Amino acid sequence: MREDIESIQKAIVNEKLVIFVGAGISKNSGVPTWGHLVRTYAKKLNYTQCLSCHFKTEQCEKTCPHQYRFSTDEYIKIPQYFYSHDSSEHHQDYYQLLKQEFDKDFQPNLLNDLIVSLEPEHIITTNYDHLLDHYQYEVIQSDRDLLKATSNHYLIKMHGDIDDLENIVFKEDDYLRFSHTHSLIELYIKSLLIDHTFLFVGYSLNDYNLKMFLSWIDYLGQEKKVQENMHMNYLITCDILPEQDYLISYYEQKHIQVINLNNLSDELLEAARLVPLSDEIGQKTYICLQKLLNIERNM
Repeated sequence: MREDIESIQKAIVNEKLVIFVGAGISKNSGVPTWGHLVRTYAKKLNYTQCLSCHFKTEQCEKTCPHQYRFSTDEYIKIPQYFYSHDSSEHHQDYYQLLKQEFDKDFQPNLLNDLIVSLEPEHIITTNYDHLLDHYQYEVIQSDRDLLKATSNHYLIKMHGDIDDLENIVFKEDDYLRFSHTHSLIELYIKSLLIDHTFLFVGYSLNDYNLKMFLSWIDYLGQEKKVQENMHMNYLITCDILPEQDYLISYYEQKHIQVINLNNLSDELLEAARLVPLSDEIGQKTYICLQKLLNIERNM
């Protein structure tokens, strides 16, 4: 872990760090996760894993923890199913359901503050909320915003903003059309991959967005013949168990070094318990990111 921290610190000093922020960070402010949003639509559709379960009984339907355990593919298909089934004018039921999940006064949390204090060159997020909007980064949520940008440090909301519902990326069609609807944003992010270090926080290994990013790295490495010279990017996660070392090797081949929060020392675990965040993963993530602050700016 020490070498990983030093490598990320070097990227900070060289102004080459880009932090990719997922829903796991906003969760600490009470913002619904991607999984929660998808389950909300699934419940409206009566879509559960019970439909294909061979062990289903009348007693287990309401209590089974596996009934909403969806695949990566289902996470984008379920909102699409709802949208296609929505007979309301202009699909208002689809948009209203999404809006009501965000109709609260969410406030930035300690992780938001810490991420900004690391002074990454850019912050990229797939979140729709406003938790990072009020810092010193210029907000980019469309190709047009990118064309008229005036600063050198961006908060790129690549999947849009909750205040512009019809242009957010959530359902399957949105993802499939992303290269057309957000062509400049996609091109810009891909260009950053060439010489910037990306740090992913708040993402699960099952996240479709993470898989899309991996495909971009593969494209740059294989199609552009630069794979051997590509630098490492980093993923902070709690999703890898001790017996799953093969996953670490898999991501290393994809030029992503995993920082496994399950391997924190007893000292760091004790410090994490003192972090005033309600989510345990958020506490561990905070302690890990905090170590990046111990940096010599002239290194």
